[in-house]
Amino acid sequence: MPAREPHLSRSAPRPTRRVTPIAARALGPALALPLLGCADPGSVLGSGGGETSATGSTTTPGSSSTLEADSTAASIECSDGQTEVVQSFLPTPGQTGLVQLAPCERWHRWYFAAPAGSTVELALTGHDDIAVEALVGYPDVPQLAAVIDGDTLQGPLESGARATETLLFQAPRSGEFAVQIAASEELADAQYELEITCESGCELETTRFPMVLVHGWTGFANIGPVDYFFEVPGHLTERGYPVSVTETDKYNTSLVRAEQLAEQVDVLLSSWRARKVDLIGHSQGGIDARALISTLGHGDRVAALVTIGSPHQGSYAVDVALGLAPGPSQEVLFLLFDFLGAVTDDEKADVEASLHSLSEAHMQSEFNPNNPDDPRVEYISYTGISCAPAEFLDPQNDCQDVVDPIWTLTYGILKAARGANDGLVTVQSAQWGDFRGLMSADHLDEVGQFLGVTDPAFDHLQFFLDRARELAESNH
Repeated sequence: MPAREPHLSRSAPRPTRRVTPIAARALGPALALPLLGCADPGSVLGSGGGETSATGSTTTPGSSSTLEADSTAASIECSDGQTEVVQSFLPTPGQTGLVQLAPCERWHRWYFAAPAGSTVELALTGHDDIAVEALVGYPDVPQLAAVIDGDTLQGPLESGARATETLLFQAPRSGEFAVQIAASEELADAQYELEITCESGCELETTRFPMVLVHGWTGFANIGPVDYFFEVPGHLTERGYPVSVTETDKYNTSLVRAEQLAEQVDVLLSSWRARKVDLIGHSQGGIDARALISTLGHGDRVAALVTIGSPHQGSYAVDVALGLAPGPSQEVLFLLFDFLGAVTDDEKADVEASLHSLSEAHMQSEFNPNNPDDPRVEYISYTGISCAPAEFLDPQNDCQDVVDPIWTLTYGILKAARGANDGLVTVQSAQWGDFRGLMSADHLDEVGQFLGVTDPAFDHLQFFLDRARELAESNH
């Protein structure tokens, strides 16, 4: 169905009344509010100065109630000033039901999400002969104004008195948008209903917040961070999802990489006009993301963190490479140098620094205690499981994936000392937060490497699409 041009329709004539529209009230004092996350319905998140009501009286023909605007304004005192009340996230399709907008509530704010290029219809209904007005805009500003200034994208949409008015909104980018609703009369005790439905582009999908892919080690030949998640960004974007890929040092400590990640996330928030992001980190990327959230205080800007094959308890193979645990340390260390493409002495020193930060001793005694989970963030984890060729040939093992030859040595070390693993990280170490299961994949298969060639039992593109859909279903 082709997208229609946004319009305002009027379903019934409205009685004459003296009102103070949003356009006039927007010239009053600005409301300074923090950019906060979604709160429980009805929670008050901020306050602003009181406002002057319209003068004169308003009488609704055929109604038994008469509102004297002057006397109402005089009798109602908002001790803390009028407040913004953040309601909640409204799925598409979805409806609010009947909502009370109290006199001291300056406006209500709802959120919804739409994929770029799709068109949604907003239907607004007023009740009790009090009209309400709505503005649609970007969610990263505390107040939408009736003047179209780049923050406000559509409106004002004014409901009829006991009638429904509709507006078509075409999403300029994928993700979350805000709907700001206020009574069209000062200090009115209003009721309204808001309904959102999809009109066109309904086959597209989106998360509420942009998904940011965070890579792990990126030193293998000819594969940079853009291709690290092989063809994943394009696969998700063509379905409507907002996706970005970050780039940090190929190998360094997670704290250093987190500092680099923080700068990029803040830029992405601004460019997406978003309040939060969903982070998806593979391998060390998941550890970097945890440092970003906890040590660097970005928990207010992250809705969810999905980690894939991340060594939350450290990697025993790293301990062996560093001589912290028994085993062929030099052989494992040289294997990792080769895998990461470390050639010069400086590069090898950087690799060793990175390895130290991912050892079991460091992760368990230093990193984890210093990076507790942020209650504002949902933590989700997945990992792969693989097996050696001999194990694959034994039907009793029910093995679906043969470990890549590059991981044969580390796989055997981990299997003997710590159990099931993906060739570099054990199943036990990869579990963090809500652990949602295993895929038949080794550490490289998890992101579609090399160059999209994985074992037949694992489709990495479908795996990432499923994760995006899970985030969308959880309103992330």
